[in-house]
Amino acid sequence: MTLTVSTDLSVNTGPSQVEEKLEDKQKALRDSILKGEPKIFGVSQIVIGLLIISYSVPLLSTETTMILNFGVPWWSGLMFVISGAAAIAVEKIATMKTVSVCLAVSVVAVIISAIALILYYVDLASSPTTICLREPGELCDQQHYATRFSTGVKLSISMVNTVQTALSSAFTAILYNQRRNFMGYATVSERHSA
Repeated sequence: MTLTVSTDLSVNTGPSQVEEKLEDKQKALRDSILKGEPKIFGVSQIVIGLLIISYSVPLLSTETTMILNFGVPWWSGLMFVISGAAAIAVEKIATMKTVSVCLAVSVVAVIISAIALILYYVDLASSPTTICLREPGELCDQQHYATRFSTGVKLSISMVNTVQTALSSAFTAILYNQRRNFMGYATVSERHSA
């Protein structure tokens, strides 16, 4: 803060050059983040998370497998919703702290997404569709159709999860670059506020 005294002895305060520079840097950070469109990434992640959760509901009527025992669709879908909410928050409050928090949540979402993908494919390999044993002109047994349905749902969810992994990875890379570009600003603002 700068103080100026005029000839009539009135004291005026105004922002110092450092404060003006910090405000400019914060505006530049916000503008830079808005170019990455975090709201679009956030809404996409929330929708994908809700899709995964809703697509997994029919699995409750099939045979319980590793995916259901570990609750993979629910915790992975919930993590995507949380990651999307953090991305939307970054657009509303573009500060170094929110960018850092969103970056951490996005990294966790990428890790969870990768773990979920591995578990889906391990489950698909360990619980294959049963063979249809039938005579000509007869239908397959109910177990065949149930396992075929379960495999189809798991494949669909894993494809959506693959899209989420790519989306989270791209958003994490964007956030990391933004944070790295403005890291000097964070250390200057911390020193200035102290």
